[in-house]
Amino acid sequence: MNKFTNKDYEKIRNVQGLKLSPEGGRALFSVQRYDIEKNAYLTDLWVCGIADRRVYRLTTGGREGGGFWLDENRVLFPGARGGEVPGEETILYCIDVRGGEASEYMRVPVAFAQCSPLPDGRFMVRAETDANAPGEGEQADWMYFDEYPFMDNGAGYVNRKRRSLFVYDPADGALERLTPPLMQTYQPYFSDDIALTNDGFCFVGWEFDRYAGGRVAIYKHVWATGENIMLCSDSCYVYSMFEHEGRLWYAAWAIEPGPYLAETRLKSVSFDGGDLRVEAEPEFETGTVRRVGAETLFIRADGARMKLGRFTTGANFEDIDLGGLNPTCALPCGDGIVLTGWYPNRLAELYYFKDGAVEQLTHFNDPLWESCDFSECEPLTVSTGEGEVSGWVMKPRGFSPDGKYPGILNIHGGPHGYITDTFSSEHQRWCAEGYFVFFCNPHGSTSFGRDYLNVCADLGGRDYRDIMAFTDAVLAKYPQLDEKRLGVTGQSYGGIMTNWIIGHTNRFAAAVPRMSASNWISMHATSSENWYGDFVLGGTPLDNPELVWNQSALKYAANVSTPTLFIQHELDRACPMEQAEQMFVALLERGVPARMLVNKHCYHGGRSVSQLLHDIDAMLAWFGQWLGGDRA
Repeated sequence: MNKFTNKDYEKIRNVQGLKLSPEGGRALFSVQRYDIEKNAYLTDLWVCGIADRRVYRLTTGGREGGGFWLDENRVLFPGARGGEVPGEETILYCIDVRGGEASEYMRVPVAFAQCSPLPDGRFMVRAETDANAPGEGEQADWMYFDEYPFMDNGAGYVNRKRRSLFVYDPADGALERLTPPLMQTYQPYFSDDIALTNDGFCFVGWEFDRYAGGRVAIYKHVWATGENIMLCSDSCYVYSMFEHEGRLWYAAWAIEPGPYLAETRLKSVSFDGGDLRVEAEPEFETGTVRRVGAETLFIRADGARMKLGRFTTGANFEDIDLGGLNPTCALPCGDGIVLTGWYPNRLAELYYFKDGAVEQLTHFNDPLWESCDFSECEPLTVSTGEGEVSGWVMKPRGFSPDGKYPGILNIHGGPHGYITDTFSSEHQRWCAEGYFVFFCNPHGSTSFGRDYLNVCADLGGRDYRDIMAFTDAVLAKYPQLDEKRLGVTGQSYGGIMTNWIIGHTNRFAAAVPRMSASNWISMHATSSENWYGDFVLGGTPLDNPELVWNQSALKYAANVSTPTLFIQHELDRACPMEQAEQMFVALLERGVPARMLVNKHCYHGGRSVSQLLHDIDAMLAWFGQWLGGDRA
C-alpha cells in the first residue's frame, strides 16, 4: 500500500445533496472531486434507482451541483454549458434521467442561490438583491453603513444586501418579489417543505430591526394576500422546518445569552402563530429533518455520533439501528430509507436501509482505500474532575512498538461544534508523514448535553484543562509518542485555543494557529462573529473589558516560547487579519521564532484546491523543522 500524498486527493469523492424524486422512484445526489491541475472542486449529478439499485452518472461537466427534480423523470440544474459567464441571470438546463442530452430549459433573470418548482408550474427562487441607492461615477466608490452587522464572512460588506424570495413564471418571464427588500431570508427549507399550508408557505427571515444576537423569525407567506405573517421569533438559527400533526415544527437554536449559548431545541407553533411549544429539550441535537408523505425522519448528534430517528406521535421518536453507520442525510422511500452516511474513518457513500439491513449502493472511494495505507482512529475517553472527555488517537504510518514518534494535537472549531472519527484527509496526511495525531471534544463541544456546552465567561478554562488532560492520557497510553516533540494546531476556535495554549504552557515544541483570533477587545464589532461576546465570552469590551481581556490570548503573549506559524486569510471577516498580526508581532518582539503565511484571496474557511494543499505542506514543513527526528 502506498503513502497518502497530495496527489491522492484526486481519488477522494464527496457524496452529498440527496433528493428524492416526486414519486419516490429515484434519488438524485451529487459527487464532488478534487482536480489539482484545474485547481477546482468539480461536481456532477448522479442518480440511483430505488427499485433496481442502479447508480449512474447524469452529468459530466464538473460544474453541475445544485440540481433538483422537475418531475419523476426530469432534473433541472444551473450551469454554463455553452461557455456562458454567470451574471445577472441563471441558465437552467433540463436532462431526462432515462437518457438523452441536457438542453436549456429557461433563463431566470437573477443569479439565484436556490430554486424549487411549485405545483402550478412556477418556481420559487432565492437570490441576492441590493437595496442600496445605485451610485454613479465617483459616487460608486463610496458606501454608507446604517445597519449592523454590515459585513459577512465570504461576502465582504453586505449593508442593505439581502437574500430575497421570488416567484418566477417561465410562461411569461415574470419575476415576482415575495419578501420585502430589507428582509433577509435564510437557506432553509423551502426547497423540501415548500407547501406547508394550503394557503401559503413558511420561511425563515430577519428584518434587521435589531441585532439581538442574530435573532431570526419564522414567517408564513399567504399566497392570496401577499402578506408575510410572523409566527414566532424565539431563535437565533433554524435548522429545519416541517409539518407534523397539523402544526409547524422546527429544530432551532434557542436564544439564551450567558451563561449558555443558544441550544438546539425542537419546537412547534400553530400555523396562525399561536400556541408556541417546546417539544424536546437540548439533548435533541439535530441538523436535518426530512419529511416524505406521512413519514418524518431526523438526524441528531449524540456524543459525536450521528443517529437516525423516526417520529411517531408528538415529540416521541424511535432510534433506527444502522449498525455503526453515521447518517448525513436520510429520506424515506416506500418501505425503506435511502441515505448518505459514513463509517468510522471512511468517507460518505450512498446506502439503502430496509428491514434492519444496510445495503451499500455506491463505492466511489474504493480506489482510494485500495491504493493507500491509512491510519485507523482509536477511541480514548478520559475521566477528569469535571467529567469525561472523548477523543481519538491515530498512529503514524509504519508504526513500530519500539519506535519513538512526534505527535500533533488538532483542536476543532467552534467552540460549539465537535470532532469525530470520520475520514480526515488532513489527519491522514500527517499520519502518512510519521506523526501521531490526536484530537478530542473538550467542554464547549456540542452533542454532549447542556452542562458540557457551557464555557461562557470561561474560555480557556475548562476547555483548556480538558485538552491538557487528554494530552496527558494520550502520552500515558502511547509511550511511543515523544512528549518532547509535540505540535499543536487548529483552525478558527481551534486556532484561538492554540494561541491560548502556547501562552499557558511550553510543553509543545511547535504551533500552527490557523484563521485565529487573539484579542477580543479589538475584535469587537470588527468581526462577522460578534455573537462571541454575548454567548461565549460572557460580555463585551463595552460592558466588561476586564472579563474580555482576561480571555484574550494576547494578554499572555509574553509567556510564549513556542515556535509558531500563523496561517491567516486576508479576506477573513470572522477572524480578521489583525488578530493574527497582533499575536505574530508580539512573538517577534520577544524573540520567539514566528512566521505568518497569508493567503490573499481566501475568506474564513474558504480555500481552493491549491491553497488547501499549500497549507498542508506549509504545516508539515513547520512541524518537520521544529519537531525534528526521524519520521517513517
